[in-house]
Amino acid sequence: MSDQLAQLDALIVGGGISGLLTLEALHAKGCSAWLVEHRALGCGQTIWSQGIIHGGLKYALGGVAGAAARSVSGMPERWRSMLEGLAAPNLSGVALRADACAIWPWTSASSLAGLLAAKLALQTRPTRWAANERPPALAKIAGQVLRVAEPVLEPASLLRVLGSMHASRLLLGHVQGCRESERHVEVEVALGDHTIQIEAGHLVFLAGGGNAALRTMAGVDEVAMQTRGLRMVLARGSLPVLNGHCIRGTRPWLTITTAAHEADHRVWQIGGELAEWGATRSPADTIARAAAEVAQALPGVSMEGAQWSTYEAPRAEHVTAGGRRPDLPTVLEEGRVLTGWPTKLALAPLLADDIASRIAPRHPAAPVPPHVQRPGVATPPWMESCRWITAPSDAPA
Repeated sequence: MSDQLAQLDALIVGGGISGLLTLEALHAKGCSAWLVEHRALGCGQTIWSQGIIHGGLKYALGGVAGAAARSVSGMPERWRSMLEGLAAPNLSGVALRADACAIWPWTSASSLAGLLAAKLALQTRPTRWAANERPPALAKIAGQVLRVAEPVLEPASLLRVLGSMHASRLLLGHVQGCRESERHVEVEVALGDHTIQIEAGHLVFLAGGGNAALRTMAGVDEVAMQTRGLRMVLARGSLPVLNGHCIRGTRPWLTITTAAHEADHRVWQIGGELAEWGATRSPADTIARAAAEVAQALPGVSMEGAQWSTYEAPRAEHVTAGGRRPDLPTVLEEGRVLTGWPTKLALAPLLADDIASRIAPRHPAAPVPPHVQRPGVATPPWMESCRWITAPSDAPA
């Protein structure tokens, strides 16, 4: 059964951080916009992320701030203003894992001189962390430890706050057809046992890896998306709180964030180059390598009794020559269909700004019908059905 013809300025498809921030930007501009999510808010890349608001330092470890570093240079300050309730949207209710990240060298012979040189070109500048003020997990690091003011968010909390702000504009359902005319896009959205018809001035695809299928459904044939594989590692047990990057040479080899706190039980998410290496390896091989390298990177931290798991977290992005990571968010405008990829969590506000600048308010605001089901927040990966194992203590690096 099909009913309810709604008229909107925009219908957003995809309830991750890009979709929610774009919904916020359009609402603030006075546009009538709804967001439809077919599973749960943040399902996929947002809930998989480590929550770090990068300021470009990881892209300038050799002492030179290139395009990637410059594109995110101002983002920690913008996010911090939102987190403190000083800028819209007010994200003061979002839980933080940490207000800054630590950076330390792979071995005592390594140098962080490149980092100190890079700070000259970046807004988020590292400072030396005094030995008596370091996180306990880094107490036995022989080399210097730096502190960089890149906040670390709890992604589920971020999704929950933004979702509650816009609950009256969210739908749980999926787009099953659309037809573009000169003035609008006619969209059919399936909501359980019935469908609704929507006339949208613009149809906005912000569904991450789901964008490819949506574009095909909309008749946009150009291949515009690439996917880069990652296999993230999880460790749980009596672990210390740690959020930061271990640097090898001029690259972040291990990025560790503390994702869950329950008395003496915590969960680490471990990414960085290890996750890129693990994308083409088995879970067992990735865990073995992770256990050996965590032991080397964190002398004095006992992983005895820790359990390990992995999850695949592929990143969907705009296609580039050679499959390289794009430096900036991308928005494609093809008639009345917009498609966007933020590249990184930190850059999602820039993507939202770009999309909002392309859409003008023409219809009065309208709430989603009250009987329509709303999407909940996605479950973090360590709460999913994972296979947890104990890593061998003699795993080779």
